[in-house]
Order: sequence, then C-alpha cells, then structure tokens
Amino acid sequence: MSAMRGRNASMQSTHVEQRPRHPLTVRRLATTPLIRQDMKRPKPKSLLREVAYERFKAELFKRNLVPGQFVSQVELCTLLDVPLGPTREALKRLEAESLVKLIPQRGIQIADIGVTLIHEAFEFRTVLELAAIRRFVHTVDDAGLDELERATTAVQQRMAGRSDVDPRLLDAALQVDWGMHNLIVEAVGNRIMMSAHQQNFDKIKMIRLHGRSPRYLPLAMEEHLAVIAALKARDADRAAAALEHHLQCAERRALGL
Repeated sequence: MSAMRGRNASMQSTHVEQRPRHPLTVRRLATTPLIRQDMKRPKPKSLLREVAYERFKAELFKRNLVPGQFVSQVELCTLLDVPLGPTREALKRLEAESLVKLIPQRGIQIADIGVTLIHEAFEFRTVLELAAIRRFVHTVDDAGLDELERATTAVQQRMAGRSDVDPRLLDAALQVDWGMHNLIVEAVGNRIMMSAHQQNFDKIKMIRLHGRSPRYLPLAMEEHLAVIAALKARDADRAAAALEHHLQCAERRALGL
C-alpha cells in the first residue's frame, strides 16, 4: 500500500510539473522580447525616403511650402523631420515629377506656377481623360453615377449663397472633383496611366490651392453635373464633349481668364 501511495504521489507530482503555462503567459513570454527589439530597430532608409516624399507633398498642399519659394536642404529636413540622406533621395523623385528644381549654389526651388505649367498639366489631363471617358461610359454602373451626382450636389448646396470658399469646403470640393476624374481614368485599367494621372493631379491641386480658381467652384460643379448627366444617358460623344468643355473652362479659370 505504501508503495502504491508513493507511486500515486509521484504521478501527481509529475502531472503538476508538466501542467502547461496559461496561453497568455506563453504569448507574452514569446513576443515581448521581439517587440522590444523591433522598437529599437531603426527605420530603413527606403521607408524614410517615402516618409519624406509624402510629408513634402502634405506641406505643399497645406501651403507651408509656396510655389517659387527657395529652401535649403537643412530647412527642408527640419520641416519634414527626416534625416538628410532620405530627404535627398525623396528630392530626386520630386524633381522627376517637376514639383521642385534643384539649383546648385541656391538650393531647392518649389515648382513655380506659370502659364507653361498650367497649360501642360491641363493638356496632359485632357488627352488622358477624353480617351478614358469613352470606356467609362460603358463600364460605370448606375449606382456609381448616382453616388457621384449626390456628392456633387451636396458640395454645390454647401456653396449656395456664399461669396467665399473656406478650406474645409475647398477640400470637400477637391475630393469630389478628384473622385470623378479618378474613376474615369481607372476605367481604362492601366496602372501606368493611373500613376501618371496621379502625378499630374498633384500639379493641378497645387495650381488650384495657390491660384484664383476656388471662387469658381460652383461653376465647376455645374460642369460636373453635365458630364454625369451624359454618362447616365450612356452617350459617349456627349460625355466626351461635356468633359472637354469642363477641362477647357478649368484651364481658363486657372489662368485667371
């Protein structure tokens, strides 16, 4: 009997010793050191380059960087809160996209808004979108067009009776505008065209934010509604004509004509 009690006690002792840890405890023990190591790990230069690129555009669109302005690399690093190396890498991309000029002995010049930039940006946009809308008219569904119409009408109603356009309303109008034009180009299904369209829209947005066009937004919304009406009628020729008229008017407004 004493031998059996000894064996039972031994088995109970063994069972207690082999009891698994609580899952949460195991998880904490397994992951905590990894999290701490990851937190100490510096961000790769490629990631910081993207951070610098996106922050530059954010500052540009917040009007903290002004077209034609000169800044030094040190000033830009301070503004973006990114080290010099990744900032220089981002500047190469921004120069390729014509958002800045790197001028020896003078520094970095933010792209200036002139007649040439405005004309070239709108000319490129017209060629791209007129080709795309003829496909879009056959691919967009009624629900999508209804949503575009509601969003456009909502912005139009907010503008009614106002003599000025505050930043929030301007941002809402730009989002509606970009939403329609982006959908039109997406219909082509060409990623290279989409990327080029996005880069060009950065210039259009800069032109609008620093130009005279905001007060003409009610007219732009009216032109959008004309395009949407043609799309709802599934009339490709009418939709293309309405879009071309809208883009021509937008260019004239940007030029202050």
